Amino acid sequence: MGIERVAVTGKHGESEATLRRVRHMFANRANMRAALVKLVNATFAARDEMWWGSGTACVSASGRFDFWSSNLMAE
Repeated sequence: MGIERVAVTGKHGESEATLRRVRHMFANRANMRAALVKLVNATFAARDEMWWGSGTACVSASGRFDFWSSNLMAE
């Protein structure tokens, strides 16, 4: 969903220009990387190995995907 659609359909009271300015100021590589780090760390903190296992594979849409420790999301 793009900014124009968010501005038109959102019930937030912000204009498209305001949303574009916020994206220009804050949506950059460093901030996205920091947000990803927080998200991954929070996911790992909430993970209960008793329920979910050791975490060496995941299943999505009936497919199995192994991951390696060098994977950014696995770290």
